Amino acid sequence: MYAIQADHPLFQELRLGLFWHCTSPFEYRQIVKDEFIRPNDGRIQKWGNRPYACQELGGVSLFDFATESEHKVLNESIKWKQFLGCAKPLTVIIGIDGNRLFGKLTRFPDNLQNTTGNVIPWVEVCHCGAIPISTFTKFILVCSADYAHYSVHEGLTDEILSKKEKEFEKRVQAIGKKHEGKYTDAQIKMQKTIELARQLAKEIYQK
Repeated sequence: MYAIQADHPLFQELRLGLFWHCTSPFEYRQIVKDEFIRPNDGRIQKWGNRPYACQELGGVSLFDFATESEHKVLNESIKWKQFLGCAKPLTVIIGIDGNRLFGKLTRFPDNLQNTTGNVIPWVEVCHCGAIPISTFTKFILVCSADYAHYSVHEGLTDEILSKKEKEFEKRVQAIGKKHEGKYTDAQIKMQKTIELARQLAKEIYQK
């Protein structure tokens, strides 16, 4: 359900050369209203009380899955794959055209300099300043319960988003009912392993 390998269709989509920003439907609607992705100045603590490196740099956290080799990117997947399903029932992954960005991009390992927060090696890029919605060129909506269930859009209206929220919510519930009371010991162990991996990734990101 949560495994991401080189041949995973979603991973291949993410390797097509854009920068990506993961957010929730609620936050996406706020971004559209503001017309910008604004840097988190510390008022919103999504991943703990400690600021992360991009926050300290006054930037927006972006993911770049295309520049480095598949091996390097997948080797850090335990730290980034949780963000693909960070919101329920779906995560909005915004594809951003790097050629339209005007702010400074600070890549790994430069984004470790003069910061105390952690970053995701080889994948996370910090963009200095706000990012206008005019840079958005693609949107991927990912089901929080099944990364194989996603949809790709060239534009994302509120009508489309609302429709997909309802559709993905039904899938989340269906998956929950399907497995309710039917887990084998091995499946329970695997689910616990997934949850531990998510928690570990969160802790690593906060250090």
